[in-house]
Amino acid sequence: MRHRDPNTIVARLAASLREQLDELTDEVTTLIQDNIGIYSEDALVTRTQLWSAVRQNLARSLSQLERPDTVEHESARASGRARAAQGAPLPEVLRAYRLGFAHLWQRLLDSARAAGPRETHALLDAVAGIWELNDEFANAVTEAYREEMTARAVSLDRRRSALVAALVDGTLSDQYTAWEISQLLGIPFEGPFLVVIAEVPPLEGEALLHLEDRLRCRDIASAWRSQHDREIGIVYRNRRRTPEDILDIVAGAATTRIGVSPEFDRLDRTSRAARFASVAMESLPAGTTGIRQLPDTPLSDLIISNPDNTRSFVWRVLRCILELPDNDRSTHIATARAWLDAQGSAAEAGRVLYCHENTVRYRMRRLEERLGTTLDDPLKLAELAAALQAIQAFPDLTATSSGAR
Repeated sequence: MRHRDPNTIVARLAASLREQLDELTDEVTTLIQDNIGIYSEDALVTRTQLWSAVRQNLARSLSQLERPDTVEHESARASGRARAAQGAPLPEVLRAYRLGFAHLWQRLLDSARAAGPRETHALLDAVAGIWELNDEFANAVTEAYREEMTARAVSLDRRRSALVAALVDGTLSDQYTAWEISQLLGIPFEGPFLVVIAEVPPLEGEALLHLEDRLRCRDIASAWRSQHDREIGIVYRNRRRTPEDILDIVAGAATTRIGVSPEFDRLDRTSRAARFASVAMESLPAGTTGIRQLPDTPLSDLIISNPDNTRSFVWRVLRCILELPDNDRSTHIATARAWLDAQGSAAEAGRVLYCHENTVRYRMRRLEERLGTTLDDPLKLAELAAALQAIQAFPDLTATSSGAR
């Protein structure tokens, strides 16, 4: 703050106005209420609150005209913080300051003219410094307003993140039910919903570029939680959108691996869906960019509940196939899948695989030999079908682990 030299004439004019401070406050308060809509009713800022703030700011302005070396802006900063907390738009707040200061200047000018030419010239000579004071007050209001809004945005974001965490982690308490959380987050309690989990690269810190904003622009509500390694979102799909619409928007923002849950119908089922989304993301190859959504099947549920046991099961059933060279392994698995999808028809499987049906029969006999069993056994056939479905949904189950050996 630059030093201002005192002006004894201006100081006397300010002191004379101080004696009329309450009257001056009434005038400015009425002027603001008559000209600025948000102050015209008591819904946002009451007349008592406005009058008090106007009086404080007028008193501080007069004090600084009387003693220019005691400049401080706490009253302006307090007003900025208060209006931000009340939700008043910043342009209207600044307009109120301009109206108030313009009225103060007019009253000073009227007093100077009534006192004589000497006082009028002295006030006009000081006009630049007086309006600089107004700019400083306006800057103080703006700075405090923005600081308060930033603090409130951070606080709101943290609160929303904590509420999302309660749904995702399944840690609902007596304090909030899932229905109450839905009201606080501004999303319905009943869906359809999707959980989206996106990996956050260690050095970049943001997996999805403004996805919440992208969804909001398309009238799709969502709530998010940020963690050091992932972003977790609960997305509400309104009936005007298809599941494919959501997936397209998410995929369009992807820069890393993204897992998407099956759709679910109530917020109190978020935790289960989040496990699906997490496994879907982790099943994509590390270091890749892509999106994957898991189906909600009994087998998927089983795999997600205990991946280690599922891996052990896959290896017990298919070890002799999984340990083959890549080409042989891929041929056996593709043939078995096509044969199962064709409900045991070698001819139909051959059409899918672009080979003769006898080739399919030969490969299936070779598969039975390696498995050491016949697929006429319903139990063995069920085991093969379950193992193939598991690795189709979760290719990483074919990776060896201590539990599989």
